[in-house]
Amino acid sequence: MRRILGVVAAFVAVALLAIQPATAATLNPTFQRVWQRQDLPVVQQVTNRSWTWGPASISGELRETFVNRPEGTRLVQYFDKSRMEINDPTADPNATWYVTNGLLPIELMTGRLQLGYDAFEYRGPSAIAAIGDPDNTFPTYASLLWFYQNPGQVNLSDLGKPATGFVNSDGSITGFNDYVNDPATMLVRGENNHGVAKAFVDFMNQRGLVYENERYIRDQVYDPIFVFGLPVSGAYWTKVKVAGIERSILFQVFERRVLTYNPANPPAWRVEMGNVGQHYYIWRYGQ
Repeated sequence: MRRILGVVAAFVAVALLAIQPATAATLNPTFQRVWQRQDLPVVQQVTNRSWTWGPASISGELRETFVNRPEGTRLVQYFDKSRMEINDPTADPNATWYVTNGLLPIELMTGRLQLGYDAFEYRGPSAIAAIGDPDNTFPTYASLLWFYQNPGQVNLSDLGKPATGFVNSDGSITGFNDYVNDPATMLVRGENNHGVAKAFVDFMNQRGLVYENERYIRDQVYDPIFVFGLPVSGAYWTKVKVAGIERSILFQVFERRVLTYNPANPPAWRVEMGNVGQHYYIWRYGQ
């Protein structure tokens, strides 16, 4: 999960399992514009924050089944953290939602592969590790389904208090008090009737350098609904291996991303997005 800017080149050289990453230059031009806004500043080291999409695409352009289009397909491209899509190529290409990123965590948890707005194929929940090193055996997306709530059922008495629920491999939740004095773990009211960890709220609403119209500007980095979607789980702790070392990780699932908070990371990299795009590509296409 931890990525250091100084070793970006080394990171790009390492493929996830059998996936060979493409370079940013191979991006579809429309996807490239979306990628550049958040991640070009990271690649060029003019800002210090974790990846939104990843240092490069991990696939070329693909045509995937989408029954709502006359031709029956839509254009997509995969990244470490997500998948970009064009559902309606006749729409305004400058509109925010011309390019979308899919509800991949929900598909991975439920096992329902989306083939259109209301068309699905059941593949079964993914057994891929959702957090930390690829060889972790828990939590998988299948096990995260235990905590999927859409909408949520937030306990109002939990708001303003630290997240202390710890997810065990048998699905039970026990208390975890190691970070009760960390303000980043405090739960605040989020969308969709969920409590959301303050670390994630602050991350989603941060301001910083972004790349727009061939120049750097300071702006809000994310449109939270566009990039993350609504929360669909509570915020829980678990322990997983990260770079081979067992760490306590706070995580929360959103419609489009899985967010993690690792107190052991440098401040700018404590919140990261899980490699949902990588994981989904493997689940859909095989290793």
